[in-house]
Amino acid sequence: MLPRLARTARLRLRTILLAGLLALPLDLAAQAPRDTTAALALYRKAAARFAAARTMRSQFEQTLISPVSKTPRVSRGEMLQRPPARFAFRFSDPAGDMVVADGEALWVYLPSTAKGQVLKLPREVGGAFDVVARLLANPGDRNQVQVIPEADRVGGERVSVYALTPRAAGAPFQTAKVWISADALVRQIEIEEPGGLRRRLRFINMKLGVPLPKRAFVFDVPPGVRIIDQAALLGPGAARRP
Repeated sequence: MLPRLARTARLRLRTILLAGLLALPLDLAAQAPRDTTAALALYRKAAARFAAARTMRSQFEQTLISPVSKTPRVSRGEMLQRPPARFAFRFSDPAGDMVVADGEALWVYLPSTAKGQVLKLPREVGGAFDVVARLLANPGDRNQVQVIPEADRVGGERVSVYALTPRAAGAPFQTAKVWISADALVRQIEIEEPGGLRRRLRFINMKLGVPLPKRAFVFDVPPGVRIIDQAALLGPGAARRP
């Protein structure tokens, strides 16, 4: 009698466990579409919020990883933006470096590595530097957006993570990742450029729709610094050539 009862109990236990194992994937499969839909809605909300903001101001930390050296190079500073075609990266480390788009041209001044000169580039080239706007513009149109189902945090905040792949050739990146918090703000981005360079930007205390300094997008050429006009060197239309 006891052996029969034991066998019956074991069979019931196996049935319960099997039912639980079979139910688990079904529950996850049922939840996944809702989670993905909500995550994609958050991405669209972040894009709409960024597009509607007339200004943006944020501290940033940039990490560059070369495919050759593999040694991370970290820099810090402040980013300011007023669409369209106006933005500035002003570095505090290394101090004095800056990239400024004034609406007419893009100025790249990096005395930490190229002393005594500044590059003046066509306005169109600025799109390659303005990565935040490019990643959020027309979500799902320029780039294929995929939700990465992983829990992550940036600066202590929970974020949703997205993988982006350009839909057309000629994009300034091969792949990209975007981290967005629940308040629909971009907390971090990472892109892999065509040459293999990886660039990660972490944003600290990002604010939208705030007043900016009057000369936020003005680049004053320092005394003795030589201007290298890339547009003049490459010829008309060079900025549009792939």
